[in-house]
Amino acid sequence: MSSKLRWIGSPQIKHVMEMIGLPSFLLDVSSGSDGQGSYRFSHISGQHERETGIDGAALIGKAPHDVLPERMADTVVANYERCRVSGQIESYEEILELPTGPRWWRTTLSPIFGSGANGPVTQILGVAVDVTEANKLEIELTQKLSAQTAAAEKVRAFATNSILDSKSPLRSVLAHLDMLRDGFLDLGDGKLGNIDSIHNIVVTAISELDEVLQSTSHLRESPPEFVQIDLAHMCRDIAALVDPESRISMSLPNQPIEGDWAVTQVVLRCLLEQATSRAVSSISVAVEESDANILGVTITDDSAFEQGAAEWGGDMAMAASLVKERGGTLTTTSCLNDGAPVRVTLPGRMCHADCSEMQAEAG
Repeated sequence: MSSKLRWIGSPQIKHVMEMIGLPSFLLDVSSGSDGQGSYRFSHISGQHERETGIDGAALIGKAPHDVLPERMADTVVANYERCRVSGQIESYEEILELPTGPRWWRTTLSPIFGSGANGPVTQILGVAVDVTEANKLEIELTQKLSAQTAAAEKVRAFATNSILDSKSPLRSVLAHLDMLRDGFLDLGDGKLGNIDSIHNIVVTAISELDEVLQSTSHLRESPPEFVQIDLAHMCRDIAALVDPESRISMSLPNQPIEGDWAVTQVVLRCLLEQATSRAVSSISVAVEESDANILGVTITDDSAFEQGAAEWGGDMAMAASLVKERGGTLTTTSCLNDGAPVRVTLPGRMCHADCSEMQAEAG
């Protein structure tokens, strides 16, 4: 038996939507002569209205571009189109600007097929779970961890210097013991044994200090843990927040990456927000693997500005601090004729063959 969800009468679907107690929406799907899907809201659950603050009645029969800001509509339609074309369940995380404020959602789209063995997708059922608090907590913890890491690095540096300072006089003691033992006459009074004992104690102390140094070096150089990030989706969501009406033309990356989700989210949000406030008409975002496990992201807008690190404040300063604590760099360049690029490097890597499925989603 096919595992596909076949056509069910709308009253039954709407009843199920109200029963599950989660924000949900139903889309009617049709295909145009150009092969592109067309989407109109058919039903909005009561829980969706309560959690989003959106009046469901105002959406019924409307297309996303009729009721949502242009860039947000472009983003959600791209998600619906992937579900229609693939005929598979699509699940992703997105951030949307709603009457209740910016919220993160874990959204699952389920295609509903028409009658017949190979019936087309006629409806899409969307179910969303609000994950705002969890994502906010992850970002806050990341920022706190960054500050703690900086403090820990200072402690580590202090401890390292203290250990090195301690090893120097211990080595001097060994040198003096060697001088004392050279030509020492053993009178059988136990003094030679005491010298040997002191020598052993000092050697052991130096060995233990070396072990501590080695352990701190290992911790400092341990590789970061990466997660897969749908960078295309992340950039589209941020663009919809900072420029909902598509005032600015944006060229955004389409490559999936692996990296620190919270850091990438915060830094891109800060930099795109600043670029949008400066840009005249266009912004370009490019990403490349600049070195092993290092990603370079360049955000260029068509303004002419000159700003040094000493002038950074607010979110820009926070982003720069976060990047620095991750071992990355953030630089700006004044280009009066060719735009104003901001380049940031962060731990991460491009997804290649091992991320082919994610690449297809991003496309």
